[in-house]
Amino acid sequence: MERSRESANRGFGAVSCLRRTGAGVVRYAVMRIAHISDLHFGHHDQAVSSTLAADLAGQFPDLVVASGDFTQRGTPAEFEAARSFLDSLAVPVFAVPGNHDLGRNLVRRFVDPYGLYQQYISGKIEPFLETGGAQDRVALAGLNTTRRALADRDWSNGSVNQRQLEALAETFGQASPGAIKIVVAHHPLMQPQAPTTKPTMAVRRSLMALQAFARIGVRLVLSGHFHLSFVRKYDPTEIDDGIPPGPREAAAAPILVCQASSTISDRLRGQPNAYNVIDIEADAINIRVREWGDGEWVTREKAEVPA
Repeated sequence: MERSRESANRGFGAVSCLRRTGAGVVRYAVMRIAHISDLHFGHHDQAVSSTLAADLAGQFPDLVVASGDFTQRGTPAEFEAARSFLDSLAVPVFAVPGNHDLGRNLVRRFVDPYGLYQQYISGKIEPFLETGGAQDRVALAGLNTTRRALADRDWSNGSVNQRQLEALAETFGQASPGAIKIVVAHHPLMQPQAPTTKPTMAVRRSLMALQAFARIGVRLVLSGHFHLSFVRKYDPTEIDDGIPPGPREAAAAPILVCQASSTISDRLRGQPNAYNVIDIEADAINIRVREWGDGEWVTREKAEVPA
């Protein structure tokens, strides 16, 4: 059954609003994003997945960003489950595919690798959205880092190329002057600094991509894949400076690279299921980590950085 859904059809509007902080102080926010990733329907924790939509609703996001791996094996049944979950959300979804979404069927992978993704999740592989209030705009662009095949035969890894980066610059060229620019990709652009339980690899040509982002004026990068929550900064003059995944606090920098853990998968890598709640404010970006533990979602960490 044909069930392709476009995010634009779900009604983006102006989302500038007031947010009340824990201290009772009301602050102006341009946009609140709930950043989920690596749902892996077909290899998910039912206890976690059954509570996620309600917890997301309780955070009152204006937009849900899903940075890929909706499925485990890329089967129609798993995409059906993912689509059912997305339909349960009351807000629009901005999505990009992950490597698992291309599936294991070799014929489909090479002939029509994104067919099921486009049928069930979104017709656009690299979507673009600009939204916000009259004065404060937020522009999001998807960057597809998945590949149907790679020379090293590890098809789970990601890659970007010069043509994509040139197209990205043209896409952001459509944005309003002064808009906060956000890139959404599945594969990470930076490595975690702390030791991990499994070897990790940033997307191929990640430095080239980050340099292009800096020229474009990108402020925030949202991605997943590692099943780890951490925030690092990219500064062309201090590329070795980063934030380990211990406190996972953000740092003032031209570009923040924000990673989401696996939100509902049972394929954990040393960290619990989690997602990020990101407030884009007039003068700052606030990041909170919502984690699953002891049968409930809790806010574990908060960070604020200048916008």
